Amino acid sequence: MSGFDKALVRALLRVVQSSEGRFAASRSLSAFSADYRIGQTKGAGLLFDARDKARIGELLAAEGIAADTPPDAWDGIPRAQALDLGPNEKFAVAPVKRQRVALKTLPGRPLHLAGQALMLPPSCHLDAEGPVIAGRLDHGSVLLVENWECFDRIHAVDLDLSPAGENPLVLWRGDASDTRADHALELLRTLAVPVWAFVDYDPAGLLIAAALPGLAGIIAPAPDRLERDLAGGLAERYQVQLPMAAKALDDATSEPVQRLWAILRRHGRALPQERYITEPQ
Repeated sequence: MSGFDKALVRALLRVVQSSEGRFAASRSLSAFSADYRIGQTKGAGLLFDARDKARIGELLAAEGIAADTPPDAWDGIPRAQALDLGPNEKFAVAPVKRQRVALKTLPGRPLHLAGQALMLPPSCHLDAEGPVIAGRLDHGSVLLVENWECFDRIHAVDLDLSPAGENPLVLWRGDASDTRADHALELLRTLAVPVWAFVDYDPAGLLIAAALPGLAGIIAPAPDRLERDLAGGLAERYQVQLPMAAKALDDATSEPVQRLWAILRRHGRALPQERYITEPQ
């Protein structure tokens, strides 16, 4: 691993590759100059002559970094490729995990991937790069699940999931991690198959459903069960979400969204989708 951090390496590469002799005295470059006694301070800048630049080149070489390496060479590359440029793979800007999606199937049904039928056990999923895997999936529909626990324990959900199809691809919506919501949306656009939403029964959940490409329906309890459950639902949660969602949901053109929104509005209450997980952890 390099003894220089990435900011210093970039600054030193700019120095040795420049025909100029005066440089801004950044914190890392000033500390380097003081520690190695290379260069001279002049006002708010640092002066490096040809001999100084030669010594910097030698120090970079000792760190395994060629003096002619472009300062931005680490931008947008994975860690493994960064090792071709120097000894520290962490200089790479591109994350190791890119455009990740989490997917699985319903219990006892195969994941059709690259011509193979894979059987995944309960609470197991495939983590993959969406653009790479999209063309290798063979499912006629998608069941998008809003929250992680329901995705992870889809085998324990006490709802009729059959409207989503005989063998839907089960896809987690994602969060702020490497597995983000925009990655899931991009996969849905690429697959271009009917999408069923399994979301929270609250204004925010319905907004998520309304924004899905190819939305065919929303998984929900039978109407009489939903009415009973909402009667004892979460009034505060509903009220908190109402200002940011009411106008968009009133204007929604999706029939499944309109139908559920009318029920939620009448009750003025919300339900988390985790309510319908029946199997204890």
